[in-house]
Amino acid sequence: MRPITAFIILSVSSAATAFVTPSATPFVDFAKKLHQHQHQRAFAPSNLNIRGGDMIDSTSTALNSMTIPAAATAISTAIKSSPVGILALSSIATAIVLPLTMIRQGYSFSVGYGFSVFTMGIALTQIFNIGLLNASPLSLLAGAVMFYGARLGLFLLVREWTVQSKKEQVKEFDKSPRLKRIPLAVSVSIFYAFMTSPLMFAARAAGTGAVAAGAAGDVVMKVGVALAWSGALVEAIADGQKYLVKRGNDGGDDFVGPTGGLYKLCRHPNYFGEVLYWFGVAVAGGP
Repeated sequence: MRPITAFIILSVSSAATAFVTPSATPFVDFAKKLHQHQHQRAFAPSNLNIRGGDMIDSTSTALNSMTIPAAATAISTAIKSSPVGILALSSIATAIVLPLTMIRQGYSFSVGYGFSVFTMGIALTQIFNIGLLNASPLSLLAGAVMFYGARLGLFLLVREWTVQSKKEQVKEFDKSPRLKRIPLAVSVSIFYAFMTSPLMFAARAAGTGAVAAGAAGDVVMKVGVALAWSGALVEAIADGQKYLVKRGNDGGDDFVGPTGGLYKLCRHPNYFGEVLYWFGVAVAGGP
């Protein structure tokens, strides 16, 4: 497994699996012995310290050498072929969305959304060994997913930093205590995994040879990739155009939004690009 894949997967799996390792047995044995000798003055503290030190070292070694790699392998295997691959993929999204939601509750729908899609794209590219330096439909689809996620996450972050009204709008979402934000973060992460899952299914199909070059499925996938890239580019241009206009008139009561460029052709080209992008991703992963 490549280092970047291990980092993404282990960040979410290590804490959860640390509680079920067989290395917890020494703690039980130690507790029994301590209870049996708690009234004996002859109990040797030095021996306890030595045994405790050995116990901690043994447990730490077991966690590092057994639990974490096993969890990482399980998640990677689930993404490759298991029916619960989407849940495994959602654990990667949660590793991004959850900490960002702890910072700002609104990040679960904005910055966390974009960066989680980007991270899932990276993870899938690494797990399925998708080469990005060729023009295959699968490579172009993976590139579209990563471009969309990275571009959107960075754009929303920069917009918040540079447009005062957006910064205040994001702060207004902070209405729940941090611990109560966890269900929200996990729920939207699962939703984002479902949205990104067509790339996973397309990679599975390519790995099994289910999509043959020149077949009808291959043509459909190419059409989907073209739609996805078109939508991602339209949304990027429209977001940039609206950002420039909004920043130049932030806080003004007479702001009506941009009226030139793409906005001449469509009232909300950014939303149109968003819908077109995800429709293309779904079509590309359909075969």
